[in-house]
Amino acid sequence: MSVKNILCFGDSNTWGFVPGVFDPKTFYMERYPITKRWPGVMRTKLGEGYYVIEEGLNGRTTNVEYPDLSGRSATSYIVPCLYSHSPLDIVIVQLGINDLKTIFDRSMTEISKGMIEVVNLIEGTSFGPDMQGPPKVLLLSPPPLAHEGYIDQNNELIFKGGMKKSLQFHDHYKKIAKDRGCYYTDLYPVVEYSVIDGLHLDEKGHGIVGSIVASKIEEIFNT
Repeated sequence: MSVKNILCFGDSNTWGFVPGVFDPKTFYMERYPITKRWPGVMRTKLGEGYYVIEEGLNGRTTNVEYPDLSGRSATSYIVPCLYSHSPLDIVIVQLGINDLKTIFDRSMTEISKGMIEVVNLIEGTSFGPDMQGPPKVLLLSPPPLAHEGYIDQNNELIFKGGMKKSLQFHDHYKKIAKDRGCYYTDLYPVVEYSVIDGLHLDEKGHGIVGSIVASKIEEIFNT
């Protein structure tokens, strides 16, 4: 049996950011161990026959850059990233939460357009298993924010007004998946973000996501 190569492309929840320990003044942070992060949990669940590649970046957005940070836009990196890890059987995309930040002032329609751009870039490559066409895409719709209390180094709310928007991820992402021919999983019904910071998975959450996504991967490749 040939090994299936899986790329997990996402933000801090793919990276494994531990809620509650981040210091906005010193930028100290902690990361869950590889076996506790959801891609690692998925790797364990799937077992032999699958190779899981983690590509999580804190602060990553769909297609916008920060005024003081470079390289956080998925559209600026997704194509060379796929090339680097090719050939790929499937790319799992989990993005959108950071687009809710007040600094970007984005509507869900604008965020959705950013996600469409990411999917289009993936589907426009030839980095699939035969290096002639694109890999499959599994789009994950994130849970909504648990609250809007996350603050920056200036003690200002980063996600003010974001909760209402985050409740719309499923409706928008489900349509994107249908229109673009992607596989789709809505995480909202099965997992919640930690109430500690409102936007990151705790260890239990990583375990749930890893198990759910592993089941979806098995469904995709074994049916």
